[in-house]
Amino acid sequence: MAKKIHIYDITMSNGEQFKNVRIEGSISSKYTGIATDFIPVENEDGRTVELTKYQIVKAELVDIED
Repeated sequence: MAKKIHIYDITMSNGEQFKNVRIEGSISSKYTGIATDFIPVENEDGRTVELTKYQIVKAELVDIED
């Protein structure tokens, strides 16, 4: 079964904001295990960006796509 695409607006600790970030599955599922430091996400332009989970201040769920 394919995971749903979750779309977030993410605020980083340095104030940088990423709008409409697309992640396969929920962002909380990316936090399992201490070895997962970087979260690959797709930005509005369709490019993959690696976010470090320790710098994410807020991740607001905008939408969920099938």
